[in-house]
Amino acid sequence: MIRMIAGWPCPVFLSYSRLRRSVAGSKPRAMGHASRKFAGRGIVIGAVIGFCLLAGAVFWLAERQARQMDVGFRNFQDQAFELVDQTGAVRRNVDFVGAPVALFFGYTYCPDVCPMTLTLLATSLDEVAARGGNPKPLQTIFMTVDAERDTPEQLAAYLSLFDLPVTGLTGKTGQLASAHEAFGAYAKRVEDEDGVVLYDHTATVYLYDETGAFTGTIVFNEPPEFTVEKLARLL
Repeated sequence: MIRMIAGWPCPVFLSYSRLRRSVAGSKPRAMGHASRKFAGRGIVIGAVIGFCLLAGAVFWLAERQARQMDVGFRNFQDQAFELVDQTGAVRRNVDFVGAPVALFFGYTYCPDVCPMTLTLLATSLDEVAARGGNPKPLQTIFMTVDAERDTPEQLAAYLSLFDLPVTGLTGKTGQLASAHEAFGAYAKRVEDEDGVVLYDHTATVYLYDETGAFTGTIVFNEPPEFTVEKLARLL
């Protein structure tokens, strides 16, 4: 019998006594085979339990770090900015109060982290919706770190590639720098050996509830089930 324990990302096996009885009842000539079979099962069970404990520890540490980050984090509406979205409309921080927010910093020429993060959010939101209930709508914001190349038109073309409603935000270099600083985000322009312009930047998604309060973070390389749980609680 396999029983799921609520809150854990994988099953915990509770059938040791039954397995022991089945081995004890085997014929003498089959004991060697049964012992080896039992040992093999024991190794598998031990490995699964070890993985569960490790996954639970990682999840707990991630949540603890998110709670620690909350110390000194201002509400979303208190971190003022005035930028333009992919339609050219002026958008301010106060425009997003009233519904949960997932804020991500990236750029449209990003080769890996940005598309992976947006894809993770899209698939995780699909999973939350599949659970049923009535989740609140999530406002996903993609604030660029590349003022030079990420025009409203470029943002519109890029964000249309993802199965996720996203508000792209851009502006002048100084405006974006001020917005990044307000949220404690990092961005630095670099060039690779071929002269291609890239950006080192904060790769964390900041989560805020409908009141604007900071609730935690998502990173692109965390287990997908962690992201689903975080979004389910937020929504």
